[in-house]
Amino acid sequence: MAERVEGPGRAVAVTSLGAVTAFGAGVEAFWRGALDGRSGIAPVTRFSADPYRSGVAAEIPAGSLVREMDELATGASPATCLAFAAAREALKGGRVPGAPERLGVVVGTSMGGNGAFVDWVRNGTVPAVRRSEATLFSVASDLARAIGARGPTLGVSVACASGTLAVGIGADMIRRGECDAVLAGGFDVLSEFVFAGFDSLRALSPSAARPFDRRRDGLTLGEGAAFLLLEKASRVEEQRRVPLAIVRGYGSAADAHHMTRPSPSGEGLVRAVTAALSDASIVPEEIGFVSTHGTGTVFNDRMEAAAFRTLFGERADRLPVTSIKGAVGHTLGAAGAIEALLCTLVLGRGEIPPTAGFEEPDPQCPLDVVAASPRPLPVSVRYVLSTSSAFAGTNAALVFERP
Repeated sequence: MAERVEGPGRAVAVTSLGAVTAFGAGVEAFWRGALDGRSGIAPVTRFSADPYRSGVAAEIPAGSLVREMDELATGASPATCLAFAAAREALKGGRVPGAPERLGVVVGTSMGGNGAFVDWVRNGTVPAVRRSEATLFSVASDLARAIGARGPTLGVSVACASGTLAVGIGADMIRRGECDAVLAGGFDVLSEFVFAGFDSLRALSPSAARPFDRRRDGLTLGEGAAFLLLEKASRVEEQRRVPLAIVRGYGSAADAHHMTRPSPSGEGLVRAVTAALSDASIVPEEIGFVSTHGTGTVFNDRMEAAAFRTLFGERADRLPVTSIKGAVGHTLGAAGAIEALLCTLVLGRGEIPPTAGFEEPDPQCPLDVVAASPRPLPVSVRYVLSTSSAFAGTNAALVFERP
C-alpha cells in the first residue's frame, strides 16, 4: 500500500501547462490577453440569446480547435476536443516519460459537454459523435486512453470548484506515492442549456462581468480548458529540470449555507484557505498575491472580501488580488484550473494581470484589486494563493510556491 510522503518529498512540481480560452488556443495567447487587460466577452454566436436577459459570453474563437475537431470522425465529442487541445499542449504533443502505471489523470468539469443531454431533450436521440460526453468522467477516461496513462483516473465534478479540486487531488496522488506524474485540470463548454440555467437564476450580467466593481451585476459565462502536468519534485530535481512552480498546499471545505448563495462571512472559504496554508506549513503573512474566484456577482465578491479580511486582517487592504473572469468569463469547471495556471505564470514571469472590467472600487469589497495595467510581483514573494467557491457551498484553495 502506498504511504503518504512526508518532509521535502511532499513537494509537487508543475512542469508544463496547456490552455484554451476565449483568447484562443495556447498558454501564450491566454497570457497576452490577460496581461493586456483585454476581455474575450462578446455577443453570443453559438445560439440565439434573444430569449435571455444576457446576450454575451466568452466563447472560444472559431478555428482554435481545428486539429481536434478533425478527430470527430473518430468519435470525439466537442467537449473532448476542447480538453484534448489543452492537454496536448501540457504534454507538448507527446507522452510523459516513465511507467504508464505511475501516470494519473484527474479532470474537473461542472457540466461536461452536456451536448448529449440537449440532443436527447430536443430530438429524443443522441448522435454517435456526442455519446462519449454522456457521462462527466468520460473525458478523463478518453484522455487516459489517449496518452497511455494506466494510473488512477478520476473525473471530478463539484461545480465551479472542480478545476481547483482536480489539481489538489492530483498533487495528493503524487504525495501519497500513487503516481510519479499526474495530468490535472478542467474544462467546460458553453451551451444554451447551461446559459438558460444561469439566466433563470438571474445570475448573468446583461453587459459583462465586473469583478469587485461597485457596479457589478452578475457573472458572464465562458468556456475553456486548462491542464497542469504535475510531477514528483524529487524526480524533476534528479533529472536537472527546472519546474515552473511548486504546489505546496491544498485545502477544501463546505459552508453548508445555501444551494447557490455563499455564506456572507465566507466561513467555508476561510476554512479551505486555512487548510491549504496549514498543508503548506506557512502563515497568511507569507502569501503575496491571490488569484480570486471573483465572479462579478454581488454576493460572491462580497463574501470573498469578508473571507480575506478574516484571513489577512488589515493586510487585506494591501494584498494584491485579481480575477480573470472579466477577461475569459466564468468557465465553471475549468475556472480553478485556469487560475492555477495563472498563478504558475505569475510566479514565473513576475507580473500580475489586471482585472478586466474593474473600474470603480466597492467600499464593501475593500481589496487591493489590480486594475488597468499589470503590476510587478515583488521578487521577495515566495507564495501565491488561488481560491474557488461553488454552488452548494464547496470551497477550495491552492498554495503555489516560487521554484
